[in-house]
Amino acid sequence: MAVHYSEPGGFVGRSICYAITHNGLYYGAIVGGSATLHLPGRDEFFKIDKKDKVGKKAALRTIVNNIFFHIEKRGDRYPVRNMVSKTLKLYRERVANDWQDKYGDPVTGFESLIELPRTGEAYTRDGWEEVGITVGYTCKRISGKGRHRTDSWTGQRVWDTKNKRPKRVFVRHL
Repeated sequence: MAVHYSEPGGFVGRSICYAITHNGLYYGAIVGGSATLHLPGRDEFFKIDKKDKVGKKAALRTIVNNIFFHIEKRGDRYPVRNMVSKTLKLYRERVANDWQDKYGDPVTGFESLIELPRTGEAYTRDGWEEVGITVGYTCKRISGKGRHRTDSWTGQRVWDTKNKRPKRVFVRHL
């Protein structure tokens, strides 16, 4: 994560992390996480009604956010042709099964946020559709006690509204 452009310091909510390897060599990582509550274009794409977004049966529980994806070449090349596209395809198949097993929610689709000026070409090649651009606020987690007894994390969520980093919104059905 230290060499990724977004420099994440961790992830908020549910997450499943995968190493990207080929023949025992490490090429990067990809992570599936909780869907974002408010995302331009996503609700219309998946036909999510406002009242169905939260709760135990919420539609957002069935959408996995590709919250981190970093893959590096070795010696200026990947070991297989179209490795990025193949990795995204394998990720979608694997995380859909693992999400159901780990969290008990069936996966109906995926979302991902790509920071400008990046184009999201890898997602377009994998059949994802760009549906909007965010305002650019970032949710961070700071240390401390959670607000609710049911919080599985310690700390609170804080929105960074000063350092805006707009992102392209990509979505895809399962």
